[in-house]
Amino acid sequence: MGNYTDIEYEFVERTLALIAQYEKIMYDYPFVERYNHTLLINCLTGLVVMPKERTISAIPRERLLSQIKKEMGLKQTWINPEITTLRDFIINLRHAVAHFSIEVISRTDEFLVDEIVFSNPQRSTGFEIARFESGELLPFIRYYGFWLLEKLKARRSR
Repeated sequence: MGNYTDIEYEFVERTLALIAQYEKIMYDYPFVERYNHTLLINCLTGLVVMPKERTISAIPRERLLSQIKKEMGLKQTWINPEITTLRDFIINLRHAVAHFSIEVISRTDEFLVDEIVFSNPQRSTGFEIARFESGELLPFIRYYGFWLLEKLKARRSR
């Protein structure tokens, strides 16, 4: 693929395409060589860190996270109740990803990824932003990525 004509939009679009491409080939590899959670955490850089720096104005303040959780079907993921807007969530998540304040929790002796915890290193000690159940990080990434594409496209057409 060639150069960017609209880096904000295309970087998000290509990040989502990377996930889709990986899903097509993931099962070609033995289980121990499937790095889907590593890819998802890397993709958060493309969806949360880079766009936040240039497109924070596209993220609304008024939308409540509880509504978004329902729309995405997040049933077990915990988001800190002190964070009530999508904008605040993305800003805090950006700090966690950019400063690699991420913890992976396994509940079994097999050391599988059961939970991914994001904390904000710029806030008080132990300020957890979210605890994603491993199977619910991808739906969040897809939801937010496609939502962001819609907002960026709308902003371009103004």
